[in-house]
Amino acid sequence: MPEKTYWIDTHCHMNDEIYRDTLDEYMQRSLSCNVRRNLVIAMNREDLEYTFEMKEKYPFIDIAFGYHPEDADKITPEDLDYMEEIINDPRIIAIGEIGLDYYWDKTYKQQQKELFIRQIEMANKVNKPVLIHSRSAAQDTYDILRQYARVKVLMHCFGESHEMMQEYLKLGYYIAFGGVVTFKNARIPKENVCSVPLDRLMLETDCPYMTPVPFRGKTNETAYVRYVGEFVCRERGIAEEVLQQQLMDNYERFFDAEN
Repeated sequence: MPEKTYWIDTHCHMNDEIYRDTLDEYMQRSLSCNVRRNLVIAMNREDLEYTFEMKEKYPFIDIAFGYHPEDADKITPEDLDYMEEIINDPRIIAIGEIGLDYYWDKTYKQQQKELFIRQIEMANKVNKPVLIHSRSAAQDTYDILRQYARVKVLMHCFGESHEMMQEYLKLGYYIAFGGVVTFKNARIPKENVCSVPLDRLMLETDCPYMTPVPFRGKTNETAYVRYVGEFVCRERGIAEEVLQQQLMDNYERFFDAEN
């Protein structure tokens, strides 16, 4: 008998080339760890077409599509036209990951902002939620979301301050945490994951990045969201089944998706 409750990875890149030769092994391992729903993020046309193929074989995956801010200088008008048309596809349940990233390069800040706003406006038009990437761009991200977003918002891989989290919660946003919360020196993420209201919490891997303890230093995979969940249960004193049910309810409410 399948488990009544299960873990959900609300942000993963299992369409990455590093998984493709042995994808079935990864997905079977995910199921064996009671991870029975995965939101796979496509960030370009090739990614998306491959992810559609993945969904044919693995119906338990969901799909989000959006152009990453680090690609802002490469996105063409044709890319935007393609996105505007394809996001009407019912297999795409969210727009993302989109946002701002000033960590490595501030050269294209204006292009990032313009791309971010354009994709939010597309999401507003089709009434699909947005998944937000924000790195070293906290205030600009907040200002743009507050001005333009008219749909549900999920802050992906949240690593900002407790005060900023409270501002996002006031706007009704959801907050997602990944493997970083398991790191020994991750004081602020741990404080945030322990204080965020349970009905606004999501968990994710962002694989192949951000691998949680006890696998830190190795390639991440969607199965490992289980270890993020188990950590949160220990830190908050919650039974696994209780947290799983809450996360399932949150996912269904946020994405209008039946579990």
